[in-house]
Amino acid sequence: MHSRLWHLRPGRLSFVAIVWSFLLLAACGGGTFATSSGTPVPATKQVLTFPNVGISDIATLDPAQGPDANSNIVVNMIYSGLVRSDKNLNVVPDQATWQVSDNSKVYTFTLKPGITFSDGTPITAQTYVYTWTRALLPVVASPVASFYEAPIVGADAMAAGKATTLAGVKAVNPTTLQVTLQRPTAYFLESLTNSLFFPLNKKVIDQYGQKNWPRNAAGNAVGSGPFMVKTWQNGVKMILTPNPHYYGNKTRLQEVDMPFVNDLTTAYKSFRAGQYDLTWNLLPSDQVMAQSTAGFTRVPLLQTDLLFFDNTRPPFNNVALRQAFAYATDRDTLAKAVFKDSVSPAPTIIPPGMPGYQPNYPGLSYDAAKAKSLLLSVYPDITKVPTIVFTYPSSQMPTTEIAVLQQMWQKALGIQVRMEGSELNSYNVATAKRQIQFGFTQWSADFPDPYDWLTLNLLSTANNNNGSWKNAEFDQTVMQAENQSGDARIALYNKAEQIAITDVGWLPLDHQTLSAVIPAKVHGVSLNGNGLYFGDWSDVYLLQ
Repeated sequence: MHSRLWHLRPGRLSFVAIVWSFLLLAACGGGTFATSSGTPVPATKQVLTFPNVGISDIATLDPAQGPDANSNIVVNMIYSGLVRSDKNLNVVPDQATWQVSDNSKVYTFTLKPGITFSDGTPITAQTYVYTWTRALLPVVASPVASFYEAPIVGADAMAAGKATTLAGVKAVNPTTLQVTLQRPTAYFLESLTNSLFFPLNKKVIDQYGQKNWPRNAAGNAVGSGPFMVKTWQNGVKMILTPNPHYYGNKTRLQEVDMPFVNDLTTAYKSFRAGQYDLTWNLLPSDQVMAQSTAGFTRVPLLQTDLLFFDNTRPPFNNVALRQAFAYATDRDTLAKAVFKDSVSPAPTIIPPGMPGYQPNYPGLSYDAAKAKSLLLSVYPDITKVPTIVFTYPSSQMPTTEIAVLQQMWQKALGIQVRMEGSELNSYNVATAKRQIQFGFTQWSADFPDPYDWLTLNLLSTANNNNGSWKNAEFDQTVMQAENQSGDARIALYNKAEQIAITDVGWLPLDHQTLSAVIPAKVHGVSLNGNGLYFGDWSDVYLLQ
């Protein structure tokens, strides 16, 4: 997903269970809606209207394309898989239970009987073989499949075009799926909570073609989740209705109306005007007002905001210049002045709550004098510094943050950086095409492991490596880590992260939080480290 402006300024949170007692206290406040006996009464009309905040449209509904966080909200409504994450981000069974061999390399999944797509088409072990194989096909051009499926025997051969079948995935019979890994992989089950591994309906893909089928999701049975897409009005909204063939506990909602709202303040104002049942992804300036509203909640996310540089051409092919920008960036001031302490400054890439987090590592902390001397070591005459353009997604960076960054760099380095805003989906396309000289990204944990942060994004061959950063020692260290386990593995990831920070493969800014206003009339919606949490949707409904 990746260096995906995906994870929105919402994202994900700590896997440490203690945090949850705090989160539950922070959940929806406000008045209760109940009978005289105290029992909450469901509303007669069960239509939930909530905005998808921060985009002008869903970017993709093909899980193999690594949907961004906004698109992922819909993806997780219409698809489901072998396993899912519970509220505390633990892996729990969904369509299947599993057994693991003694050598930790063979996973055998047993599917529940009678699981189908939303048109009644059966889902079998062969459906999974088809889906996982499809994701690796050149015609699909998935930016994420080769990394997510890398542990599986035969995935490397397929990704390299040397095979057309995925040797390590077999349908033993219609309800038994056997997956063989190249080596024990600590995070394998967690990775299966990613939608890339959710079954797809071959019938729909064959009908509309590998590229066009997601655009035809409305009215077609693309997935097996609790909802289906009823209508998709591009650039306006999506309407979802319950999947009549859903194998799990059914939702009580009759419909979910989801308008797309690119501007965060517009979404908050519309919520206050009564247009939406809840709102989320609030700007720091709006949070100041929202804090006194019943139902306001804010949680830390397993998410980091970061800057990246095009390492393939001057000036950022020189590590000293990348370091100059790192030392010229005052994270503490950003957290206080711009975000009103709603985020924490990030000396590290990996956030608190993640395995591998280094609480005492200082990173490259603000030092204007060091920043200037590094710049001068490359350009003794600063009038010779090439034009530097910082491109960013407008919906993910407040104008105050842009102004403060520009001012910081000008003050410390003595150069003017041109700041150019872009609509999120266009920005994602430009980053994927490596067209950004100096840009912004944010990363949220897909699963609780440093592989998901470091290897997936900064390995020299990683599709997500938007700045084309290459460091042989980093590559060697993360590869070594994958042949270790336990503390030895984490220690190697700690070393790799320090290499990435020192060489400025990524420049971390802050670890994010997510805020929302979820009134008491909205039952069953909360926040966790992944952002908005709906469970399996069976407990989400409106009260009178």
